[in-house]
Amino acid sequence: MIKYKSQKSLLLLVVLIFLFMVFRFLTFGLENTGTQRTLSFTHGSDVLSGTLILPPHVVSPPFVVFIHGDGPQDRWSNGGYVPLVRFLVSNGIAVYSWDKPGVGLSSGNWFAQTMFDRSVEAATAMKQLRELPELRNSRGGYLGFSQAGWVVPKASQLTKTDFAVLVGAAINWRSQSIYYTGERLKLEHYAVDAIKEAQKKAELAFNEQFSIAKASEPCASICTRADFERRNSQSDARKDISEMHTATLLLMGEQDRNVDHTETVDVWHRLLPRDVSRCIKQLPNATHGLLRSELFDYQLSSQWPVWKEYLFVLFGRYSYSPNAFNIMAHWIKDQQCPN
Repeated sequence: MIKYKSQKSLLLLVVLIFLFMVFRFLTFGLENTGTQRTLSFTHGSDVLSGTLILPPHVVSPPFVVFIHGDGPQDRWSNGGYVPLVRFLVSNGIAVYSWDKPGVGLSSGNWFAQTMFDRSVEAATAMKQLRELPELRNSRGGYLGFSQAGWVVPKASQLTKTDFAVLVGAAINWRSQSIYYTGERLKLEHYAVDAIKEAQKKAELAFNEQFSIAKASEPCASICTRADFERRNSQSDARKDISEMHTATLLLMGEQDRNVDHTETVDVWHRLLPRDVSRCIKQLPNATHGLLRSELFDYQLSSQWPVWKEYLFVLFGRYSYSPNAFNIMAHWIKDQQCPN
């Protein structure tokens, strides 16, 4: 009898877990999050389609303009932004994001963009949002990832920007490329000496392949990935950081395998003007995108096995470094840096 009750309890637990997982998969999305509006804007010849989500019952909410990292990302980064967006909106913060050029409903070709092009694009989006009646009296800023480290410092100088949030921000294209190579080989369990030798070769190859002269050359016809890398190969954020006058939150994961978090933190500490409010934090056991490294220790989400994708959906915001979302929300709302 006792054995039968134990089996029944175990079966009930399995059923409850299964139902919870089904519920999580069915509700993972933004369909019932805030008041949503499709909002497009024009940059050059591109018409960029995005979505503005306003939190319910909040007058003049603070708002963030999302700035993507690398890759052909749609407005919600193929679902990767969902937990963060839901959290921000639930905390009274409006969110706007758009499909990259040539992705989703946006026209154009994101391979044709330089980091300066992306900065102008971001500033254009910010200006348009400030003209909306709901946001005319709101504080607004950028929330960007990875390549946004080259975009946001310049964009914040092109139009009124009250604050910035940067995650996994890159500094120098060449340095980032060499660091990425080293971390990739670490994940593949190469010996230390072999990694150093591979990085030296990567550095020489980079110097041979890219130059200031080559970076300034236009695309031969339709811009490709190779053109995108060539035309952005000289990107370096230092000058724009030194000329930036926007309150900035910088969050770097200590297990970042894409960007050298130590270099980024050092540069921002040294070069951001002294009179600018800042909150610079390195989060332990966090990845490039601030995911929990014990669960998502990869360089690209495309490397995740299928079961990790399910795990991300199941855990939602708990896939991320503890308190990371709270730190962002506090900074967006009042530029306070928590201890």
